[in-house]
Amino acid sequence: MKRPLGIVAVLYAGGLVLGNFFQPPLPCLFAMSLTIAAGALLLPRLRSFLIWPLVFFTGWTNFVLHTAVVSPTDLRTVLTGQPELVTVRGILTATPTKRLYVDAFGESFSTTARLNVTAVQRGSDDWQPAFGQIEAITSVLPDDFFAGQEIQIYGALGLPPKPIAEGLFDFRAYLRRQEIYFRLKNTRTNDWQIVGSREVSRPLGDRFTKWAETALALGLPPDDPSLRLEQALTLGDKTYFTDQIADPFLRAATYHIFAVDGLRLAILFGIFFATIRLLRVPRTVSGLILTPLIWS
Repeated sequence: MKRPLGIVAVLYAGGLVLGNFFQPPLPCLFAMSLTIAAGALLLPRLRSFLIWPLVFFTGWTNFVLHTAVVSPTDLRTVLTGQPELVTVRGILTATPTKRLYVDAFGESFSTTARLNVTAVQRGSDDWQPAFGQIEAITSVLPDDFFAGQEIQIYGALGLPPKPIAEGLFDFRAYLRRQEIYFRLKNTRTNDWQIVGSREVSRPLGDRFTKWAETALALGLPPDDPSLRLEQALTLGDKTYFTDQIADPFLRAATYHIFAVDGLRLAILFGIFFATIRLLRVPRTVSGLILTPLIWS
């Protein structure tokens, strides 16, 4: 068998797909998976047959485990699903990202962040423990907010929007597959507060990105379109990647470079890696050499 893991991948993916449409009680799935696993361990003659349904049930159980309500403080249990004004407290899972939007009314910024919620407060009620992840949207935030901080946000919390017409992109389903079931919106950045008592250092990736943006901007005006494009291609910073910048690529049918650029870099990395390995350079040293080389 040339590709033994191909069957494993197909069976595991099949379990994930089935879990998306049919979700029986989680204890039942665990019981079935553990029973098959025990049979594979205790019955050597049947092991080669039982391993395949075990892979399938593992994918199915894993999907249901990540989507089922398993905590009494789950946000889907604590909240009603109707829009309401609340204050949430939690940990930023990643540094908030900004995007510039241009329309007939001018330019506007939007900042998106994801928060692992630990507590919710409604009005003057006491804080209530909560568990789950939400997406928070506001205008421009200062650079003081970054991943790992404990923050507090006040705003309107509700379900993500449904598609405006059948067949269009379903943003609610997109977030649900990332275990995000609620979205918080506000317009005042003063409603965002850092409440953590411990000092949290800024992630290394953020510091590197800041340095790289400064290095790429040397000798160029701050609003130069080519600079914005270069930052989007090399750093993945799409803050200023507006439709005006993307439109020439759409018209020239070259927009695909934004999608396959990672594949090209992987090919280049493979070529350089194989060349260096011919010189008997250790793998760890090869990686340390090639990572900054490929980025440059």
